[in-house]
Amino acid sequence: MPALESRVPTDRPARYLRQFRTHAEAMASPRGHRVHAGNPQAAGEIHLRVEGTDSRTTAHFGPWGHCTLTAEPETLVVRIDATDAAALRRIRDILTRDLTRFGGGSLTVDWRDPD
Repeated sequence: MPALESRVPTDRPARYLRQFRTHAEAMASPRGHRVHAGNPQAAGEIHLRVEGTDSRTTAHFGPWGHCTLTAEPETLVVRIDATDAAALRRIRDILTRDLTRFGGGSLTVDWRDPD
């Protein structure tokens, strides 16, 4: 199973984790699919399910795979586990775009092999 990880330095990791979880929960709702209707990555190909706490959240992008965000001191750890390389790229692109937007361009999301 292909995987990527990013350790995003920030003084507000829990804030960005909550913001991602809130956004993902909204996108998982029936109304959320209409909000992202213009996005080809949200064109009904996936089923999004979100679970988590204020320190750890997992978003399941069925059938592509899942991502887990963990708030550590001064770092937001983001890990993606996907079914194949194409699914990995799709989830990576979604997360990179969302986190960059949430941080107003101040977050640096550098992906690497977790092993």
